[in-house]
Order: sequence, then structure tokens, then C-alpha cells
Amino acid sequence: MKIKFLIVFAILFLNHDSWAQYDLIRPEMQRKVAEASVKLKVLDCHSLDPLSLNALVLWSQDKSQLAVIMKINLLPGWHIYSFVPKTQPYIPTELLLELPKGIYKIGDWIKPMDEAYNDGVYIYHGVQTFVHYLKVTNSNYSNELTCGIYYQTCDLNKCYPPNEKLIKLKL
Repeated sequence: MKIKFLIVFAILFLNHDSWAQYDLIRPEMQRKVAEASVKLKVLDCHSLDPLSLNALVLWSQDKSQLAVIMKINLLPGWHIYSFVPKTQPYIPTELLLELPKGIYKIGDWIKPMDEAYNDGVYIYHGVQTFVHYLKVTNSNYSNELTCGIYYQTCDLNKCYPPNEKLIKLKL
């Protein structure tokens, strides 16, 4: 369990592309997110819907910060695209987040390491976790936010049309 925690921590928090945004995130919040990321369950998938999604909101103790944690599970043999050059026909994945007034983004989504596929294309497969930190500037916010993913799933033989999955989360 400790090894799994350290691996998730390294993937989520030591990604050099996102390091600059962490000077605003409290260390206790980072620890809570790493622990919750490991515990967050995602349903199994099937061949007609090879991606399942789950998400949760995690608050700091003083309620000044929160994090949205999204976890996906892709059926073995299936993948989604993290980066697609303009010369390729695939649809890159977009992480979606709709926030109420009074809650603002801190930096960008923290994404796991992707994998080189072919011809400059990068993919995600298996179970992946995405995190976005937020700050509260006004306590008069509405009681929910929406997060989700817009994606195209493919295996070695076929690609499904692009799809969008959204989850409304209570604050």
C-alpha cells in the first residue's frame, strides 16, 4: 500500500510540467489528495463502453481550498488520446470543469504520465487519475460543480465516436 501511495504521489505531484502551481497548495491538502486518489473506486467497463469515470471533491480543513479528483478506468486493450498532432485523425482528450462563482482554478489539471503510441501520438490506458486544485474566494457559491471528460476510445481494430461523460459533484 505504501508503494502504491508513493507511486501515485510521484505521478500526481512531481510532474515537472505542473510543479509551479504547487506553491499555492497546502501540503496537508496534497497528502489528502494523494490518499483519496488511491482509495477512489472506478466501475468496471465493457466493450460497448470501454471507459468508466468516477470523481469526488476533497476540501481543505479550513474550507479555503478544494480539489476535484477524477479517475478513469479503460478496458484492457483500449486507450484514449492525451496528445494528437494536427496530421493525425484522432480526437485528443479534454478534461472538463464547470465552476460556480466564488471558486477559482489554481493552475491546470494535473495529469498522469502518458505513453508514446505512434507518429507523435500519446495515449492513456488502464486506470488514470486527474486532479485539479481550486480556491474559494467567496463563500456564497452554489452547491455543485460539474467535471468530466471528452474523449475518443480506440483499440487496435476500431475507434468509437467521441463521447462526453459528466459528473455533478455536491460541494
